[in-house]
Amino acid sequence: MSTTTTITTGATTMNNPQVMTSDAGEELTFQTRFGEVSLRKDRLIDFPQGLFGFRECTQFGLTRLPNVDESPILLMQCVNAPEVAFLVADPNILGLKIAEADSSEAMIETNFPKDDTQLLSILTLYDNGDSYYLTANLKAPILIDSSKRTGVQYILSNKDYTTQHKI
Repeated sequence: MSTTTTITTGATTMNNPQVMTSDAGEELTFQTRFGEVSLRKDRLIDFPQGLFGFRECTQFGLTRLPNVDESPILLMQCVNAPEVAFLVADPNILGLKIAEADSSEAMIETNFPKDDTQLLSILTLYDNGDSYYLTANLKAPILIDSSKRTGVQYILSNKDYTTQHKI
């Protein structure tokens, strides 16, 4: 019998993040299970409807994983519920494909501009006891309008995508 552990639903963080001011502007600092991360307050992303299963999580910051160089995987840290963080990545960088027609449909439905929209997949790390593997949620990607600093999770209508695409 194997045990499955999901990292995506809760990186351990401080309940009260530290606020610091630097030359780059005001930053929030969080202690996560991956190490300390800092988010610039002027670069936070609002998710007015939250994420599926996490409706209370409406403000996030994106950052690289601490002490990891050159990784395509980012940490999407929730600011208003700091105990929540997700591993995310651009599916194209991982060699996964979301068809242009499907991503275009999502941008049209959400009124997000194609040139300013970044598409990310939430990743889940599974522990099989003696090995680990990652899956990507291709069915419900995260869309981020970088010009307005807003985001939404969108369910694609194409039935070919799964919420647990093995990487």
